[in-house]
Amino acid sequence: MDLDSSAVGAGVPANVPEYGGMNADAEPGSPRSCGLGFKGFATKTTRVDVARWEAVVRELRERDWQQDGEPETHKGDSSGKVFEVRVALKQRGWTLVASWDDVRDGVITLNAFDDACMETVGVDASPVG
Repeated sequence: MDLDSSAVGAGVPANVPEYGGMNADAEPGSPRSCGLGFKGFATKTTRVDVARWEAVVRELRERDWQQDGEPETHKGDSSGKVFEVRVALKQRGWTLVASWDDVRDGVITLNAFDDACMETVGVDASPVG
């Protein structure tokens, strides 16, 4: 799967080990067994902002992920500052949600789900519902 390499290609800090491996012990046939995850937080030396998220999405597109709909952008009520952006992408029976939010100075999260597996376990195949 292209999650780590796409993030690294866009200069995102390394995957948080606890998050990247969270599905490793998933019970077979459970919703968690259908997915993979990546989470990269800003560091003192690397900004994780909307521009970095856009770079990750470009990297994913270069790896044949196709955007599924328009990105969703959420802004603060009075300031108009963006606090979350996400988009769904699809590739060969997988759906991936790429998101950024301003928690802890910025975090990029990539969650990929095997659509057939999600259907089999009785979960809607769209993880962004």
